[in-house]
Amino acid sequence: MRNGFNSDNEFCFGRHDDIGAAAAEDDNDFLGECFINTGDLDALLDSRSPKRIIIGRTGAGKSALLTHIDSACENVIKLSPHSLSLNYIANNNVIEFFEEAGVNLSVFYGLLWRHVLVVELLKKKFNITSENSQKDYTSHIRRILSKKDKFKEMAVDYLEQWGNRFWLTTEERMHELTQKIEKSLSSSVGGNLSGFDLSANGAHKLSEEQRRQIIQIGKRVVSEIQIRELENIITLLAEEVFTDKQQKYYIIIDGLDEEWVDERIKYKLIKSLIDAIRRFKIINNVKILVAMRQDLLDKVVHTSRELGFQEEKYESLYLRLGWEKNDLKDMVNKRIGFLIRRKYTKKSVGWSDIFPANIDQTPTLDYLVERTFNRPRDMIAFMNECIVSASGEATISAHNIKLAEEQYSYKRLQSLATEWQIIYPELFEVAQMFFGMPHRFKLSTANEKWFEEKYLEILDSLSGKELCPIVNLLNGMYSTTGNFSSARNTFFRGFYNTGLIGIKTGTNSAIHWSHKTSRSISPGQLKPSSSIYIHPMFYKALGINLSN
Repeated sequence: MRNGFNSDNEFCFGRHDDIGAAAAEDDNDFLGECFINTGDLDALLDSRSPKRIIIGRTGAGKSALLTHIDSACENVIKLSPHSLSLNYIANNNVIEFFEEAGVNLSVFYGLLWRHVLVVELLKKKFNITSENSQKDYTSHIRRILSKKDKFKEMAVDYLEQWGNRFWLTTEERMHELTQKIEKSLSSSVGGNLSGFDLSANGAHKLSEEQRRQIIQIGKRVVSEIQIRELENIITLLAEEVFTDKQQKYYIIIDGLDEEWVDERIKYKLIKSLIDAIRRFKIINNVKILVAMRQDLLDKVVHTSRELGFQEEKYESLYLRLGWEKNDLKDMVNKRIGFLIRRKYTKKSVGWSDIFPANIDQTPTLDYLVERTFNRPRDMIAFMNECIVSASGEATISAHNIKLAEEQYSYKRLQSLATEWQIIYPELFEVAQMFFGMPHRFKLSTANEKWFEEKYLEILDSLSGKELCPIVNLLNGMYSTTGNFSSARNTFFRGFYNTGLIGIKTGTNSAIHWSHKTSRSISPGQLKPSSSIYIHPMFYKALGINLSN
């Protein structure tokens, strides 16, 4: 048999066939040819739509949307948080000093973002790539001012003062601006209070009175930074520069979920970015598009509440990704069709030509989708395992799918553990406590004896090196000050958040799954009579008992 053809010279799946990569950055061929528009793309491209922040779990298609916009649209600016070298700020002694002293530097962080965004837009608009191409753009802006306006003139003055080297890299401009702010902060302290060690260690040694003085100085300096001029510039861009409705400009920012800056300031920087995006809405023909996971947004909101962050003001900016069952079917159809046309035959092949109608009396599409978090990454991973299982055959049988599910389920559990490793570093090991459980059971089943037996089963697999909240919870469950009922609820609510389990809080309630809603389960909703459901994606990996 030739790879991809049987003895009768008819198509069959080859050993190394697949329908693309799970990660968008590795999926260039299939993503370009098989993109599925569920309506989210239209909202992002529409400059009148407020949707600017793409929210979804890992693998929901956030990066795929931004990649498609980058390839399909003109005037796209890609801005990677890695390229900003923001650890320069996190490790700056003066900035550390003011942070540790308790000065709210959110205004400074907002200034950084707005400055970078303004410069990137002007570089793109006027094609500023060198000193020569930069010389004339401010005079050009002055000429196009519709009438004398001192505030807009001040905005152009700001550009001449701060942006006289626009062709520099974004990282270099970030350093330059930070150094200016650092100088203002340090000179202000030196002029009012002398002898301070301007570092994090120095801030720790401050007396309460000194700390109050430093906070007052920091507030004054930060408030005096060229904020008004930057606000004027955004108005200037909206009313005088980006006025052509036929020319849309997009700034796309991806990778905020990655390790691009120290955790000490990461969430403050993201909150300031969200504020900047909201401010740039007044420029009708410009859209700043950002992708982030739901759990990252939750952290930003949680850490920003003390600063007066009111999430409802930002809700209109969020585009929450969601895939319907038929969207996932269309995606598989397109990708399998593209695979076959590209490698084997021009013959049109559809879903019914490849898959059986039912698996265990369940429609095949339902069976497959139930074993995903309704996101493309899971479906692609499942299909690739099915193709491996069906190597040498022209169709994918129910038997092939069942065999593929063994590998798929185990890999998805590993992937879930990787996705949540920062919060729950031993999630994979602790999840084994559910091994052999029924696919649904009452919360009351997980009594003290159950926890003791299950915990002993996994104890040897725990590294003991990581500070894992779930492990700490289990260790403290039987302490004299512990509350078993409260600890049990926290345990199951944690696994609910990851998606491994669903929860039916009451007899008349629906089954809640975290991948279908952004709402969490409150402690008071869980009762001994509540039902726990293992997600079908993990049935095979956890040896779940389906007999009941």
